[in-house]
Amino acid sequence: MSTSSKTEDAFDNGGKVAVGYIAAAHGVKGEVRVVPLTDFPERFWRMDSLDLYADGVFVRTLRVGHVRAHESKGELIVQSDVSDRNEAEKLAGLSILISPEERVALPEGVFWVDDLIGLRVADAESGVLGVVEDFISSGGSEVYVVRDDGGKLHYIPAVEEFVKNIDVPSKTIGVKLIEGLW
Repeated sequence: MSTSSKTEDAFDNGGKVAVGYIAAAHGVKGEVRVVPLTDFPERFWRMDSLDLYADGVFVRTLRVGHVRAHESKGELIVQSDVSDRNEAEKLAGLSILISPEERVALPEGVFWVDDLIGLRVADAESGVLGVVEDFISSGGSEVYVVRDDGGKLHYIPAVEEFVKNIDVPSKTIGVKLIEGLW
């Protein structure tokens, strides 16, 4: 069981999902540098347009003409219907948001972080233990942060040894914990 490591999260965007943002203008012909916030930056090569938002409020749509990788920064250069640097500079800092339905389909057993937040964590022996409040990705390990009814935080490694099933429609994660983990 794993999650997509970059959030493509919908938490603060009115239900929309952030997949990137405009870092700055590039050159003098209206191109912009885009920083992808997704595990799937190749999505930008298939997008005909980019919906831009400021603090969750729609600003405008860019019609994409061409996308290429920036040489060394992990960024993308997007040529669009913006034709000059001055107009491109005004776009810096805007978020690129999509609807949740436009997310890349994940393989079985892989989940979006925001699909897991709020799920009940239950053990077959102990019943409901708490609710997933957060997710931590540190290096090669992923950990679910679970808050119990008393308000205490617990950390469950997101590995098959402990996480037995994830049922997003039922809003539950089934776990089998070892002594001392809870």
